[in-house]
Amino acid sequence: MDDDLKTDNPTYPALNFLVRYGDWVAIVVGVVPVLLGGIASGMGMSIMFGIAGLVAGAFLYLMMRSFVELVRVIVDMLLPK
Repeated sequence: MDDDLKTDNPTYPALNFLVRYGDWVAIVVGVVPVLLGGIASGMGMSIMFGIAGLVAGAFLYLMMRSFVELVRVIVDMLLPK
């Protein structure tokens, strides 16, 4: 009967990972398209690949950074400690 009344506090490993390493995840997500665009441009493809990599990298960094901040707010305010 006591087992029915117990509620286990769930752990959220993905949220905890983003809270702890979110800054680095955002940097990596932003740098990868820049590197790929630079490699493609350096291999003789159009310079537009390099420019697209820069634009995509900046956009993805901004999106990932805002997502990490949102996750931190949610974890801080809503999850039990």
